[in-house]
Amino acid sequence: MRKRVVTLGLLCATITVCAQNKLYYFPTADSARVGVKNDQGKIIIPAKFSGIINYDFDQAITGPTVEFYDVSTPVKTPKLSPAVPCGEVFDRKGKFLYYPLMYDNGPDYWEEGLRRYVENGKVGFADRSGHKVIPAKWDFVSPFNYGYATVYEGGWQKKYEQGGEHWYISATSTKAVSYLINKKGERINPGAQRHPKDYKDADRYYPYPFQYNALEQKIIDSLQQLDVINDINLVNHYEDGPRKDRLLQFEITEKPAPDFPYYTVQGYTQQRKEDNIQFIVSQDWKQYQYQPWAAVAPVPMRQWIIDQLHECKAFMEQHTDAPFKFDADARLKEWTQR
Repeated sequence: MRKRVVTLGLLCATITVCAQNKLYYFPTADSARVGVKNDQGKIIIPAKFSGIINYDFDQAITGPTVEFYDVSTPVKTPKLSPAVPCGEVFDRKGKFLYYPLMYDNGPDYWEEGLRRYVENGKVGFADRSGHKVIPAKWDFVSPFNYGYATVYEGGWQKKYEQGGEHWYISATSTKAVSYLINKKGERINPGAQRHPKDYKDADRYYPYPFQYNALEQKIIDSLQQLDVINDINLVNHYEDGPRKDRLLQFEITEKPAPDFPYYTVQGYTQQRKEDNIQFIVSQDWKQYQYQPWAAVAPVPMRQWIIDQLHECKAFMEQHTDAPFKFDADARLKEWTQR
């Protein structure tokens, strides 16, 4: 299970702090509630959210939206409905935008630039700017992976595994169906494989979902050629099979926008997202940074590679049975001299 980071002052990547009206979380005198005010002390969002969460009161809120981890007013949902809201999202002027979907005991994660939200008992997708880009019209949806998400409609609910902690989606009606959609919210039907990178799901093929111009393709190629990233990614993997079958495939999952002027490049293994392999690249192709999955500051890619090589060296010295070993000293010499 992923470790959820709850220091919300750093949420949405520390790329650009909005210059106008710096915003800060603030607590009530007894620390029981939290709200948001600007740097002049004007209250933008009243303190009506739980103070139990570890908000950062000194760090200015970055990004175009403001987020809380709980709801200020209870939202009724059927007992076994998977469309449960968790948290509230506002714009920087204090206007309510949407309820994130509850997932992993907190608001939904960002996946490929989108996250799930709840409205009227249904689930859709919102972008980082707070826009509801795909309407909430399904009983449940999976996160996006490789440009596709699975949606469920016609009657679905939670069904808990033994022990009551984990659950999965179970049909409650003969009309219940599931299918794949793209990032436009369009239903995509499977067909014959036409491209070597077509998405394979349950032995069915869906069209390769990514398209690039010449500059974007150069960004992809520049990362694809860095085999050191494969070394770093594979060193603690113990899967069977040859190394060539587990090499990373890079794709651009987010393109520059006013609120986030970077390309996001995601690494995939056999078309499955590697959460710890994600980079952001400036529009001029000059600045490459490693973007941690958690909501913390990005790191220059060169420095990340050097740090990871030191960790890989220590891991291989401790785990002599690691199947995907490499010469860490040679790699370190190469990258410290760059």
